[in-house]
Parts: sequence; C-alpha cells; structure tokens
Amino acid sequence: MRWLDIHDGSPTVAEPAGHRVLWLTGQSSWSQSQLSPRQVGVLDAVAAAGWEPLRLGFPWTERAAARPYQPEPLPLASARNVAQYVAARSSPTFAGQVAHHLQAVLDRTSEHVLLLCGSVGSLMAHVALPLLTTGGPRVTALMLGPVGEPPAGPGWSVHAIRGRQDRISRWGCRGPVDHLVDGGHLDAATSPAATRLVARIARAAR
Repeated sequence: MRWLDIHDGSPTVAEPAGHRVLWLTGQSSWSQSQLSPRQVGVLDAVAAAGWEPLRLGFPWTERAAARPYQPEPLPLASARNVAQYVAARSSPTFAGQVAHHLQAVLDRTSEHVLLLCGSVGSLMAHVALPLLTTGGPRVTALMLGPVGEPPAGPGWSVHAIRGRQDRISRWGCRGPVDHLVDGGHLDAATSPAATRLVARIARAAR
C-alpha cells in the first residue's frame, strides 16, 4: 500500500455507526496503518463518552489492517510524513485519495464524526474537504499539534490543541489555538493532559 495508490479498492473497515471517533494522520508506514497504543488510549477515553471508535489509522482499509502494529524508526516515519505534507500541498491526486477514503467513513456514519487530526492530518482534512459530498454527518475536527491550514466548511467545527513545546506546529500552523497542553510535537496529542482534554470536548460535542 502506497499513499499515492488512489485506486486501492479495499473497502473501509468502518462499520455503520451513529457517532464515530477516528484518527486522521499521515502514514508512518506504507505497509500497515495500525494505531499506536497511546492513540488507542485516546480512542478508549472518547469511547467512554459515547463515541464508536474506529481502531485503525488512515486509510482505514482492510489492506491497511492486515498487518500487526510495528513502530517505525523515527527518521523514516518523519520523512514519510514530510512527503505527505508536500503531497497535500501540491498533489490533486493525493487530495483525491484522502477524500476517497474519508468519504467512505463519512458515508457509514449517520450523525456525527469526531475527527482527531494529528499533525499533517489537519492539512489532509483541509485539502480533502472541498472534494467531499456535503449533507452527511456533522464533523468536529480536533487538530492535535496541527501542521497546515485547518479544515473549514459547512457542518464542520474545529478545535486546535497544541503542546507548549511544539515548535513544529507553531511554525507550520499559525492559526489560532484553543488549548495548550504540556509537551512537544510527538507526545502532546496523546499525553494524559491532552487525552483528558479530548475526552472533555468529546463529551460536550456528544
């Protein structure tokens, strides 16, 4: 599975749900999209507030779910995320792929989607949004350590959370930030304080 493979026909693993929470981040691996234990912990906290978690990362397909979780070396994972940042900035094909997979999840959610946009996931949502079919579920996008412009459209509400030591997000996303938590770019999105904050916003949105 490569990020540029827009013709991947694998169906989304998302089952029909009324209120769903899921992660949208860049792919650290080209072969699997399993979430880290800390990302799963955030989903567990939000699930307690009444949301159905999708326990798989972008692109949420059967092929992406076929292999078990394995952490990637940080330099390699970072290089892949930078490549996806560049693609989101410059490639209509990449924007179309993000929209293709996100639309499949939205189509299987009837009421409300809580989209946890980690790092470059904010920019991915931004470029995909104009290509999505309108009239689906409401979307609350939580930008966690955002890099790039936030998504903005009818039926979408956006909150930005950043770590106080997150220089990458401070450089890469100069828009307003609603909440600050301790930590840098790699840990603020899933720190205990961030997890409690996300769960609190989820309960209010529900």
